[in-house]
Amino acid sequence: MRKKDRHRLITRLLADKNIQKQEDFVTCLEEKGIEVTQATISRDIKEMKLIKVPSVEGGYRYSIPAETKEDTSIKLEKLMKDAFVSVDQMDKQVVLRTIPGNAAAASNLIEKHYKEIVFAAINDDDSVLIIARTEKDAEFLKNEFFRYL
Repeated sequence: MRKKDRHRLITRLLADKNIQKQEDFVTCLEEKGIEVTQATISRDIKEMKLIKVPSVEGGYRYSIPAETKEDTSIKLEKLMKDAFVSVDQMDKQVVLRTIPGNAAAASNLIEKHYKEIVFAAINDDDSVLIIARTEKDAEFLKNEFFRYL
């Protein structure tokens, strides 16, 4: 399993389960047919910047640190100023083109920053397909990205 896919699965596990120890991650992943070592989980925790927070059930559990909308706004603006190439819209879909190697970061930030109006964002190396909830939302996104031309 690729690291990116494992990180997504870990994020889902954090939403569904009360993970208190690294061994809990290993066990939960093994239940899903994914073999990992505690050392791999330890690296994942560092890379994902997971934190421990008080658990409702007592003790502490792993959690994803809250990222404020301000943080994503600043990061997205910087990325778009550096890597934006073009944007186009068709119905509820917006295609954003970036300099190669920047689409994954743009996709991630767009999903976080515009989570109320973005249904999904799918990327390859230099483009992001954004599916908005409505055509009006798609038009709004297109106009937002045009600011970076």
